[in-house]
Amino acid sequence: MFKQGDYIMYSNYGACFIDEIAEKTIADETKLFYIMRPVNEDKTRIMTPINNKKVKMRSVMSSEEAENIFNVIMNGNVNLITDRKQREKVYSKILKEGNPFEIAEIILTLLLEKDEKNKAGKNISVADKKYLEQAEKLLYSELSVSLDIEMDQVKEKVLDLLLENEVK
Repeated sequence: MFKQGDYIMYSNYGACFIDEIAEKTIADETKLFYIMRPVNEDKTRIMTPINNKKVKMRSVMSSEEAENIFNVIMNGNVNLITDRKQREKVYSKILKEGNPFEIAEIILTLLLEKDEKNKAGKNISVADKKYLEQAEKLLYSELSVSLDIEMDQVKEKVLDLLLENEVK
């Protein structure tokens, strides 16, 4: 069980701050709930039972793990799945499971794909854009909490690493 004041990773929202743990009665059933807010959506509040098995909740990664994520981005595998249906299946599964290292690989792959398409005067697909935005939201919010920096700084560092890698 997490505590009030903890930062956790919560399903599709990314890093969240637990404002309080409160007892609530819903449909004649009393349970303990986390009441939290996503770090990147200040006006949003989420209430979920503390033992909710339908969503993924885990501790935010350590600063050491966060630094390792940057190594994945710098030296990681680019694994563009050319079959659109297969790619959507794989990316959806990775985003749902929330493994930050696999999410970093999605970001790396799609940012490089986006750059290539831009150079050719094209855009990435709407689906790829959606996956990139979701992956960035999840990973960048966690990295910003783990490293105590703003999400914009995380994004800037990722782009700098990609540029640095491209120069090599």
